[in-house]
Formats: sequence, C-alpha cells, structure tokens
Amino acid sequence: MAGSLANRYVVSIRRTGFGDRIICLCAAWRFARNTGRTLLADWRYSGYSSAVTKNLFPLCFQLPPMLAGVRFIGDDTVARVRLPRPRHPAIWENETLIHFPFLRPTATLLAERDAAVVLIRTGDDVAAPTVIFDACINDGIISLAEARRFLDALRPVPHIAAHVVAFRDTHLRPGPAIGLHVRHGNGGDTGHASYWASFDAAIARCQRAIDMARAEIGSDAVVLLCTDSSDVQRALAERVPGVLWRNKLFRNPGEGELHLWHEASLGRDDAMVELLLLAECDALIRYPPGSFFSFYAAVMKPSRVPPAETLYDLQLPCDPDDAFAPALLL
Repeated sequence: MAGSLANRYVVSIRRTGFGDRIICLCAAWRFARNTGRTLLADWRYSGYSSAVTKNLFPLCFQLPPMLAGVRFIGDDTVARVRLPRPRHPAIWENETLIHFPFLRPTATLLAERDAAVVLIRTGDDVAAPTVIFDACINDGIISLAEARRFLDALRPVPHIAAHVVAFRDTHLRPGPAIGLHVRHGNGGDTGHASYWASFDAAIARCQRAIDMARAEIGSDAVVLLCTDSSDVQRALAERVPGVLWRNKLFRNPGEGELHLWHEASLGRDDAMVELLLLAECDALIRYPPGSFFSFYAAVMKPSRVPPAETLYDLQLPCDPDDAFAPALLL
C-alpha cells in the first residue's frame, strides 16, 4: 500500500499571482488529502522568479516533507518527478506539456476546470495515478476551517518572516490597525473591471469601509494600504488620514499587473510581505472582495466576531445596499 501511495500524485500548476497560486494549491491539497496522493506545487514560469524554470514556491515558503498531513514536493525537483501514466485529464499524456505547461491549448480549459472543482468538492477519486490541475480551481475549497488548516502549515522563508515582524512591531503595534487591500489591475485584465467603472466611486467605497472599520476598532486606527496601483495609493493618501504603506516598485499607471513584467522578481519579497502583513491587522478591508491576494489574510487574521463557515462568507460586501462595496472583516 505504501508503495502505491508514493506513486500517486496531484500536481498544481499555476502561472499567476501569489493569491491565485495559494488558493489553487489549497484546493489541490484538499484533493490530495482525500485521495492519499502526494501534492506537487509546480510554480515554475513565474515573473517573480529570476529564472523562469525555477520553482517559485521555495523562494517564498519553507519546504516541509508533509504539508498539513499531505506528502509534499515544492522545490525544483518537481520538473524531474516521473509522473506515471495514465494522467488525468488525458491531455497531460503529452510529455511535452509536462515540461512546458504554458503550451497547453486553452480551448477545453474551462470545462476541465469545472470538472476539477466537482471532483475536489465531492471527494471522489479517479483511477489515473497522476492528476494535474492547471486551471483556477479556487471553488474547490469552501470550508474556512479546511483553508485555515492548510494555510497554517505554510511557513514563510526566514528573511520574509523577519521583514513581516519588523514592520508589524514598528507600525502596527500596539494597534489598532486596519489592513486595506485594493486590487486595481493597473490596466491588466483581472476580472474585476466592474468595481472600477468609476475610479472616484471605488476610492469613495474604500473610504466608507475605513470609516466603518474605525467605528468598530478605534478612530485612531492606522490603515496599512497594499495595492498594485500608484494612482490608488496617491488617491487614498490624499483623502484618508493615517494611511501608511511599505515602499515598493510600481509599474507606470496603465502598464499592467505587478507579476507580469520584466522587473517582477524585484518585487517578489515585497508582495509576500504585504500578503502576510494584512493578516496581522485587527480589521481587513478587501476591495474587490474576491481578490485572491487577500485570501490568506481573510482566513488567517484573528477574528473579533464568531468565525465564518465558508470562504464565500469572507467576500460579503460591508454595505448590503451596494453590491460593489468592499468586504470588511473584523
């Protein structure tokens, strides 16, 4: 039995930003745990890596042999693991795609994504010893308790952890502090365009959410702003007192997303530090509420109220009369 389990794998392949990679790995972890498979994090071909074939995972997180109870491989050896056949879905029988997954045709990606989510949610298995998830399977994980178990097992590499502690102790303690994540896209196609139909209206929504948070945790609460847009940072700094941020590289307005440019690797540590710092705040504002970058913080931050049951509960707008209002987590 041990030998057969050792030769059963589920591979999570993503070439996106940190939040997407983490939530999809979490869903793949659930499938691996339920089916007794070894989990592989194939995070190659990222702009955040100085070399595109280098696995991004160990540049961010420590490498345990077991990740929340699941056998785990997340270093550069993922490219050398001999993934047994047959493979599911069948398109991965093509050995070239295993080494160059970005060549995968996208025509059937959506249908296979939906099938993967159903497979993960039901807890069913397939006969194939290798299962590969390369789409956005975020909906495969629903339970807040399950997500917390997985995320709690992620340990940032020491130098990133040290930056988090230093900033937290200097600027967010003794508190109170509000974490505000604003995902703008900076001209990129993020799927959140409806939230930015009006830039001024979007900034005003964030202002109202800050006022609501301060009414709950203290009018003197500082606001830690994490955003991908220099325009957003400038607007909020002008309109909201007590806003602070970590200095980092921005792309010029309208040039696109931070993880999709030639200098992305220079901002890798800053992105990781911000992702983790948001979880250190007393309140968290997510705009848009479904942005994956704030997934880690939404799950892991201490809660002042009874915890939610599902990840969808963490995306509810703070103003029930405004479908585009931010989520506010206390």
